[in-house]
Amino acid sequence: MIRAFFLLTVVVVLIAAARSFLPEDATQAAVGSGGALAFGFVLLAAMQAGTIFGGFRLPRLTGYLACGFLAGPSVFNFVTEDMVKDLKLVNGVAIGIIALSAGSELNFKRLRGKFRAIFAISGSALLVAVTIISASALAMSGLLDFMSGKTLLERAVIALTMGVVLSALSPTVTLALISETGSAGPISDTVLGVVVVADLFIVVAFAAVNALANATFAATAAPGAGGGFTQLAVHIFGSIAVGAVVGVILAVYVKKVNQRIALFVFGMCFLCAEAGTRLHLDPLLMCLTAGLFVENLTDIEGAKLIGDIESASMPVFALFFAVAGASLHWSVLRQVFGVAVALVLIRATALFLGGRVGMSLGAVAPEHRRFLPYGLLSQSGVAIGLCVLVSKHFAGWGEQAATCLLGAVMINELVGPVLFRSALMRSGEAGKRAAVVRAH
Repeated sequence: MIRAFFLLTVVVVLIAAARSFLPEDATQAAVGSGGALAFGFVLLAAMQAGTIFGGFRLPRLTGYLACGFLAGPSVFNFVTEDMVKDLKLVNGVAIGIIALSAGSELNFKRLRGKFRAIFAISGSALLVAVTIISASALAMSGLLDFMSGKTLLERAVIALTMGVVLSALSPTVTLALISETGSAGPISDTVLGVVVVADLFIVVAFAAVNALANATFAATAAPGAGGGFTQLAVHIFGSIAVGAVVGVILAVYVKKVNQRIALFVFGMCFLCAEAGTRLHLDPLLMCLTAGLFVENLTDIEGAKLIGDIESASMPVFALFFAVAGASLHWSVLRQVFGVAVALVLIRATALFLGGRVGMSLGAVAPEHRRFLPYGLLSQSGVAIGLCVLVSKHFAGWGEQAATCLLGAVMINELVGPVLFRSALMRSGEAGKRAAVVRAH
């Protein structure tokens, strides 16, 4: 960690010195020396910041976000607004890999005996969370500038969009914590199943809400943001169908070629992101379906596929989350911070209530019920990806809404993992993985 501190200091000093040699227009151009400088700086600085945060047992993704925010236009302005726009080219690949990873983590056979509990908890928790968060966001619309001047229907659609995004969970953080603590047992397995299934529902729900918002704000929606409400079935089921085709292509490539898998996966994710938006399909849903297909309908282990691209995808994630952090505007974040904190508390309460209803319906053992809800609090990749899509798709309100949402996601990402790790330790499942492996 000391080495990471030193390297981060060196990188900051170098970027400050290098910026003084750039022509004035280079820092404003969308491409060129300014963009290349920003790419190198953000990538190196974010990687070191992630290492530092990891040393404090905090999520690396939080380090990436914090690094981007501090380096961005709102604070030190090492990376200007136009540089941030140039770096957003990486968004499509990162969002695709996040969705592909989430799908590849859900193995239906392994979780068959826990399906009742998993679907009961995820369904109940999401229904309660989306309802309560959306209603709360609508009630607080008077405190949010991006909702001012909107009709009741428009404010309701924005609130529903916020409710869906904030209800997203985090398979990535859940897997990382289970692995870090060496946990094994019914709580670990059930929580992992719940967060993956819940995010599958969230992606489909976001596709539906995205289409509804696009129909409501047709004049301000970005091209390719989604079809009208009447095209919702094509938007969702077309994305699933194309995602299945992508899964077939991935499976054939891995089995027949099995070389440079990371590069091929990156290319497929980029193709899904670019072609999908032009065809009015949802890239997130396409890649999620592809991951589910590979994991459950082929003999390729999804975990192995993700492992093959993990080392190569880390720089992409670092850049993606850092750019998301740099896109935060302090002037806007300061105005909505109180609302973001309130939404975090409302979200936690809603998930606990919905989770407890689901645990009763799913016949979860009483001794497990006190620990399970803590696994629902974390947010990371999928939620941030949805925030980026909100910002990208809707001019006028999308960027400010995304800033409010990202503020809440950052708090959840910081606090959620700490609480879940404590729950795993207190439940007695931490450290049991080694014993389970020896038993088999």
